[in-house]
Amino acid sequence: MSSTYRWRVVMALALFAVGCNNGNDSNNGASNQPPSFNNTVLSTALAADGSGDVYVGGDFTTYDGAQTNRLVRLNGDGTIDPALPTALGFNGTVRSIVPAANGGNLYVGGDFTTYNGIQEFRIVRVSANGAFDPAFVTGTGLNNSVHVIAPAADGSGDLYVGGAFSTYNGVAVNNLVRLNDDGTIDPSFVTGTGFNNTVYFVVPATDGSGDLYVGGAFTSYKGVTANNFVRLNADGTVDPSFVTGTGFDNTVYTIVPADDGSGDLYVGGAFTNYNGAVANDLVRLNSNGVIDLFFATGTGFNNTVFHAAPVGDGSGDVYVGGAFTTYNGMPANQVVRLNQNGTIDGVFSSGSGFSNTVFRVVPVGDGSGDVYVGGEFTQYQTTLIGRFVRLASTGAFIR
Repeated sequence: MSSTYRWRVVMALALFAVGCNNGNDSNNGASNQPPSFNNTVLSTALAADGSGDVYVGGDFTTYDGAQTNRLVRLNGDGTIDPALPTALGFNGTVRSIVPAANGGNLYVGGDFTTYNGIQEFRIVRVSANGAFDPAFVTGTGLNNSVHVIAPAADGSGDLYVGGAFSTYNGVAVNNLVRLNDDGTIDPSFVTGTGFNNTVYFVVPATDGSGDLYVGGAFTSYKGVTANNFVRLNADGTVDPSFVTGTGFDNTVYTIVPADDGSGDLYVGGAFTNYNGAVANDLVRLNSNGVIDLFFATGTGFNNTVFHAAPVGDGSGDVYVGGAFTTYNGMPANQVVRLNQNGTIDGVFSSGSGFSNTVFRVVPVGDGSGDVYVGGEFTQYQTTLIGRFVRLASTGAFIR
C-alpha cells in the first residue's frame, strides 16, 4: 500500500469520525446549540416584577435537558430561574399564564389536574417561589380545558377564565366565568347559558368601561347569534354599541387592543370574512366594530393567525404569529411585523422564518422592540432552536 493511499484512508476515516461526532452532538443537544424545549410552547408571559424574566408554558417536560414539567421561569439571558422550582410541575398542558395583579403570584390554566402532586383542576394560583396558593380555592375546578385567563381591568383582582368547560366547582358556566380573587364565582357577571362553543381569547376593553372582548369558536351567546366574537358589558350583557353584524366566519384566536389610544383592536384567527367583507385571518376594527380601512391587509394571510401583539417601541407596529407562510402575497414564514397601515415593516427581516407554527409573540417590554416567540418550530432561519426564541427588532436571532 503506497504512502499516498494510506494518507487518503486516514483522512477519510478522520472526516467520517468528525461527521459522526457532529451528528451525535446535535442529537444530544450539545452546548453549541441554543437551549431548547422538548415539546410545544403555548403560552408566555413577562414577569411583573421588572426583572426582565419570562414565564413559559406548554406541553414540554424539559428545557435544555433539565426537567420542567410544562412551566418554567427564565432569566433574561435564557437560563432557568431556580426561584420557581417546577420539576414535578403539571401533569397536563399549560395554555395560559398570567401574573396576578396583587404581587408575585401567578395564575396558570390548561388541561392539567394536578400541580406538584396536589389536585387542581385546570386552574391554579402559585406564589413567586412556585408554592401552591391555598387562598385561591377552586374546589372541583373546571371540567375541561382552560384556554385563557385575563385579569379584570377594574382593580378588583378578579379574573376572567375562558375555555371549553361547562362547569366550575359544580356550577354551570359555559366556556366563560369571572372569578373573585379568592376563587369564588363573581355573581355580578351573569352569563346565563353562556357560549355554545370554546372561548379562546378574552381581553378587557381599554376605555375604562369595564367591558371585555371575547373571541372563539362559538356562534351564540345566551342563545343569541354571536359569530366567534362579541363585546360584553361588565355585567355580562352584550354591548349593543359594538356592532359585529354577521361577525366572523370562523374561529377567533387572538384579540389585541391597539396601543395608540384609538380604542381600536386587532382580531386574528382562522377566518376569511368579517361581516360580509373579505378579511383573511387578521383585521383591525374601530371601537364601534367597523373595519378600519386604513389598516389594509390586501389578500392577508394564507393560514391561521394565532397571536398578535403591539411592538411597544412607540412605532405603533404589531407582531403577528401563526401557521401562515405568506402575507399579502409576500413570504412570511410564521411571523411578521406590520406597520400601522398594514404594510410589512421591512426593518424586521425574518428571512426563511420558522420551520413550524408560532403560537405566541410577546414583546420583551424594555423598549427595544425585541420579541419572544414560542410555538412548535425547531428552527429559525439556519439556527436550530427548540420552540422558543428571542428575536431583535431587526429579526436577528438573539437566543
